[in-house]
Amino acid sequence: MNGFINPPASDGSTSGAGSRIRSSASSRSWFHPLRRGVRTLVASALLIALPACSWLPGTGPTSDAVSDNATASVRSNTALPYALVDISPETIGFLSQPNLITFQGVFPDKRPKPVQVAGIGDVLNVSIFEAAAGGLFTPPTAAGARPGNFVDLPAQAVDQKGNIRVPYAGEVSAAGRTLPEIEQEIVFRLQKRALEPQVVVSLNQQHSSVVSVLGDVNTPGVLPLNSVGERLLALIARAGGPKHEAIESYVTLQRDGKRVRVLLSRVVQDPRENIFIRPNDVIYITRESPTFTALGALNQNVFGFNSEISFDTETLTLAQSIGKAGGLNDQQSDPAEVFLYRYEERPLLQKLGVDTTRFVYDRIPTIYHLNLRDPSGMLLASGFQMRSKDVMYVANAKVVDYYKLLTLINNTAAATSSTANAVTNVNTAVKTKW
Repeated sequence: MNGFINPPASDGSTSGAGSRIRSSASSRSWFHPLRRGVRTLVASALLIALPACSWLPGTGPTSDAVSDNATASVRSNTALPYALVDISPETIGFLSQPNLITFQGVFPDKRPKPVQVAGIGDVLNVSIFEAAAGGLFTPPTAAGARPGNFVDLPAQAVDQKGNIRVPYAGEVSAAGRTLPEIEQEIVFRLQKRALEPQVVVSLNQQHSSVVSVLGDVNTPGVLPLNSVGERLLALIARAGGPKHEAIESYVTLQRDGKRVRVLLSRVVQDPRENIFIRPNDVIYITRESPTFTALGALNQNVFGFNSEISFDTETLTLAQSIGKAGGLNDQQSDPAEVFLYRYEERPLLQKLGVDTTRFVYDRIPTIYHLNLRDPSGMLLASGFQMRSKDVMYVANAKVVDYYKLLTLINNTAAATSSTANAVTNVNTAVKTKW
């Protein structure tokens, strides 16, 4: 027994090893509460840090903040109805033709007016000739005293009734008549009073046969039409020409309640679009470059380029659009899920075989689907014609969602491990110190 336990000390305590055992037990007895306190402190710090997420950088309010702070709201779970059409050999025939509205298609009569007619507001010059002096308008004078037996009347404006006033002829109808017709009418009224009268009518000021050229031209204004007729490009040139490139400019022509909008470059390239202009036409030039929007798993989005891309040409195919967007991203995209969004007219969808009776409006939301895993898919894309404001979207491959989940799990595990290591390091430091 003495080999294992020292004799009791005089104060009743056990000396030597027994004393060390009590000392170690006593140290552990106060260290365990300290370790629990450290863990509680770390957990409390994490809980306190959660509200501090509002201190982190961000681009705006959260969706919860927007919903919770709304004074009033109108929410809906109703989905927008749309038509889904596969780009296939059966449909590409309708989709490969550029849907170009043309001036010659809407305004088929491209001939100018054969003769010029007077209109309300025009100012006319009227000269009356007689066969000899001493007539109604020419007083008797010595030979050679006058340059001729004629008289120039003051300039006559066509009034709101469409008439002009000629002495001894009264009111003569002029609006809507050619200049020779006005001359004949005046001669008819004067032939019984003047000496073999002859009349010459000419245009002094033109206010009825005018065209307004507005918008992005260098000198916009109201321009009179000449008597031989003028074409669209001639009027634009007289207005100083467009301010921007033809590929970036649209020409809108308003006539007889119709309104047609055509790209200026098309008018320049196709002489048939350079139609004759009619009186009171309105020509409006606007700058708007044709663009499409590229979204989804495309290289240009991965590299951070702008998603709105200019055509840089009058017509563009879907294959060219994919190329302009940098092509499909090999690590992210699903080639079988390429979509194009646009609004289509009801007659076209009916030709494609879509049941349009389920849609209320004539412009129907439409999504076109293309499968580029099909070897013929790229050929179909080469025939599909893009339109300005189209939206092209390439979906992610389904495995990408698993990658995202694994990344989230990995990041969470890494954060948990780092927190555990931090707690262990604190415990070790406390043990070392005490």
